[in-house]
Amino acid sequence: MRGLPSLFLRRVQRLLIAGALAPLLALAAPGPELAPPAASGIAAIAPVAAPDILTRADEDLQRVDRAKRLLQAPEPSERLARDLDDIARPVNAKLNAAAGGALRALTVMRLESLARHWDFDERRFARWEERSGRALSPYADTALQLAQRRAAWSATRAAGLLDGLPPALSARVDTMLAQFDASEEALGLVLAKQFDLTQRASELKARIQSGRDEVDAAIDEIDRQLLRTDVPPLWKDFRPGTGTAEAVAAMERGFEIERQFAIDYHAADGGNQQALRLFQILLLPLILWLAVRSRRTPEEGAPGHVARALRRPVSSWLLLAMLGVLVLEPDAPLLVQEIALVLALIPVLRLLPSGTVRALGVWPYVAVALYFVDRLGVAIPVDIGLYRLYALGVSALAIGLTVWLLRSAPGDRASGESRLRQTVRRISWVVIAVLAVSIVSNIGGNISLAETLTSAVIDSGYMAVLLYAGVAAVRGILHALGRQPELVERKLVRQHGPTLEVMVTRLLVLAAWLGWLVYSMDRFRVLRPLRAIGTEVLNLGVDVGEVSIHLGDVLVFLLSTWLALWVARAVRRLLRDELPHHAALPRGVGNSIASLSYYGVLLLGLLVALSAAGFKVSQLALVFGALSVGIGFGLQGVVNNFVSGLVLMFERPIQPGDMVDAAGTSGTVREIGLRATILRTFDGADVVVPNGLLLSGNLTNWTMFDRSRRIEIPVNVAYGSDPAQVLSVLGAAARETPGVAVSPPPVVLMSSYADSALNFVVRVWTQDVGGWTALRGELLARMLAALDQAGISIPYPQMDVHLRSTTESVGTAGKITGAAETG
Repeated sequence: MRGLPSLFLRRVQRLLIAGALAPLLALAAPGPELAPPAASGIAAIAPVAAPDILTRADEDLQRVDRAKRLLQAPEPSERLARDLDDIARPVNAKLNAAAGGALRALTVMRLESLARHWDFDERRFARWEERSGRALSPYADTALQLAQRRAAWSATRAAGLLDGLPPALSARVDTMLAQFDASEEALGLVLAKQFDLTQRASELKARIQSGRDEVDAAIDEIDRQLLRTDVPPLWKDFRPGTGTAEAVAAMERGFEIERQFAIDYHAADGGNQQALRLFQILLLPLILWLAVRSRRTPEEGAPGHVARALRRPVSSWLLLAMLGVLVLEPDAPLLVQEIALVLALIPVLRLLPSGTVRALGVWPYVAVALYFVDRLGVAIPVDIGLYRLYALGVSALAIGLTVWLLRSAPGDRASGESRLRQTVRRISWVVIAVLAVSIVSNIGGNISLAETLTSAVIDSGYMAVLLYAGVAAVRGILHALGRQPELVERKLVRQHGPTLEVMVTRLLVLAAWLGWLVYSMDRFRVLRPLRAIGTEVLNLGVDVGEVSIHLGDVLVFLLSTWLALWVARAVRRLLRDELPHHAALPRGVGNSIASLSYYGVLLLGLLVALSAAGFKVSQLALVFGALSVGIGFGLQGVVNNFVSGLVLMFERPIQPGDMVDAAGTSGTVREIGLRATILRTFDGADVVVPNGLLLSGNLTNWTMFDRSRRIEIPVNVAYGSDPAQVLSVLGAAARETPGVAVSPPPVVLMSSYADSALNFVVRVWTQDVGGWTALRGELLARMLAALDQAGISIPYPQMDVHLRSTTESVGTAGKITGAAETG
């Protein structure tokens, strides 16, 4: 039973042990106090207490009924056996084809495709194993439960507790035990069949692993031989025309492997294949719709890549559909990916931006032509001698074309060349050096290295052109989509359209560079060793008890956390731009949804990051438990602010943009967080107010339901003024002031008599609370001018002075005055 560490097998093993030990344990138990504990699956067998016999009998009869219903249902072994045969058929075919050292005759490309086929078989078997575990575990669980109950009743009978039962109860127990026997016998037959199935699955899993190991060993052997000579040098032993039959046979075996892999892969119809079909089906009408709209209403000054992508919609769709094969089906057969690359040849040339063609000239066409010539050599079955000459000719042709293109560009114009052309020129010299090494290796007898270098250079060049054209096509489609009338009017597009376009372009370029780098490293045969080294480095870490920390887990956690934070901010920005202005939503709901979505996405992302980093739920529960203790001792304020933030988001007494007076601060609400709210004062300062203070004190919101505010201005006039005239003048000045609301109208009242003036008050309303201070100043100026024009004066303050010792003071003042006059 090696190779199948499934839950079902472990349960069956426990069941067999329990079934074997239960009768012995029951017979050896003279009484409840001497009954030994059961092993492996039957825990602490004890007889049923006399008062519980009737209740336990009823419960066990129900358990027997459930077992009968399970046995009456369709048994899944036959269906699982057919599925297992479907997996085993290609596995056995590949093992038979690889017998006798046949793997050594395959090229590295065919071996890599065969390795993908083994990976595909492993995934299919893993899915089968998961399905079988769900389908078969009820049988093992039921049998184990019946065995446990049988052991308990056997211990009860051995203890003599069933001897003195009433006849009716004794008959009921006997009936129940008879049904136990029948159910256990039927389950035993089913479990035997299922156990045979799991043994077959275990053997199949071992064969899959063995086949994968053989292919990996063959690939590693080819990689080790890259620096060794395969055949004698060209000048010593060159015999073309021999071995053609062997070459044809090897090619037929390789294509048969690819064909079978393609059949099995597409028959599986995985989720990535369904996603690819959906992408291809939806992409074509989208591109055609954009193309028709662009022709009806052409955009003035549209970029070149936009016009080219929409003028040739079929080429754009075919190119992006083939790129979708590479992106969405990275585990597909290499033959499928090669066909996709060949089908993209013409669309690549048709969709290259005109600026790129002007800057590079015929460079892209040369790269595409060399790729076609190289693939033509792979498709023609020839012996090793002729293929050696063909590879030598392709390398020489590539060097010659590269040198010719470098010499055709004027040297005195190098300083004025575009950055793209300069980059291509630098890369061209590296290409010439690599191809020269390939030619020398071919002549010296190292055909493997020569073939690898030549194909890698040509494939990398074509992939660069393909990705460049693909990025240009995607940019063109996204640009045209963002200029549609349905999206142009959206606030998000108006405010952040250019920024989003730049960000998407950078992401596309980064993804293209990473994809090209991975593809090139794979073609140069350095990806596998680098991946192995990277795996060893990422596995570095420490293990302390149940806690394990590795470098890879830390990097995954940091990357996942950054991605979660970025996604949460993007979601919040999107919802804040769109939801607050939605007419169907009540006031403040949009901001609450945006804020809660931000924290929800962030929390979910952190949990996913912790799970991806290898943290267990039990470890997280321990952390949360410690956190709860900290909350109980020193974080009451934080929890209070957090709960207050939730109350603010659900009750919505304030929202961003409101003018409020809270906690001794007046200003505009900028942001409402879970812990604190940020207010922007009228002096320009940002004040962080804890949410607990907002709810515990008085909160004045000037703009909760509207933006109206009343302005009250006291006015004092001199005694002797006509009150009716004052009321008329002040009312006219208030009504004529711009910004004063018509409804409710301005009100002027005489409020009181002062010591030196008549007191009036002017009350007006404004619909713009944000400009009330400026309006108040305008009112003061206009009312003062109106009073002056009407001849109504504003009195100066008057003071009554009471003097003591007036005689002495007056005499002293007279002497001073007389002395001054005499002088």
